[in-house]
Amino acid sequence: MHMFTILIVEDDFMIGDLLQKILQREGYNVCWKTDGKDVLEVIERIDLVIMDVMLPGEDGYQISQKIKNLGLGIPLIFLTARKDIDSKLQGLTIGEDYMIKPFDPRELLLRMKKMLESKYGTFTQIKHIYVDAEYKKVFNNNIHQEVGLTATERKIFFYLYENRDRVLTKDHFFHYLWQLEDRNQNIINVHMKKIRTKINDKEGEIIQNIYGEGYRLNTYMKK
Repeated sequence: MHMFTILIVEDDFMIGDLLQKILQREGYNVCWKTDGKDVLEVIERIDLVIMDVMLPGEDGYQISQKIKNLGLGIPLIFLTARKDIDSKLQGLTIGEDYMIKPFDPRELLLRMKKMLESKYGTFTQIKHIYVDAEYKKVFNNNIHQEVGLTATERKIFFYLYENRDRVLTKDHFFHYLWQLEDRNQNIINVHMKKIRTKINDKEGEIIQNIYGEGYRLNTYMKK
């Protein structure tokens, strides 16, 4: 999932550089640390951790335990050359997964994908935004933040999403949202303008105004 930020804690420059390039190529945001000194300072913006075990100073187990003690629920994969069973058991007790070096990047990416989907749900990409239909959330990948929609804006957006690539008239919205209220025709336009501003769609490419008909959420658009 392209909007996630991955923390790599790896002191081997060649491995760290390789991981960073692979993840960035896949569209992930990457934060790379060579030890655990300031990991906790950045952890709140991290979605998944790839942790080496043998590090200068505190080892990967100690750093990971501190991360887990924060209670943020961030998934963690140990990626290490230590392959004895005691090390594996310790790693799997603290983290969610354990991989041994040398590793196949394809396997790591697949494990990451499954772990991220399990934790955060599945997403639909529409240009620069990501839609989590399960938890009714919208993210702007340009600024790596969730879009702050009001309750009404969220209902409108996900009504469009549930009927994506289909034109919805103002009567559709009134029937869905304001069945008992006066039908002020301008209120739909006001809400659409606010939503477009929040998702950085001022040109109306994602939420398109079909003149004389209504609005359509276009999901076929690429970044």
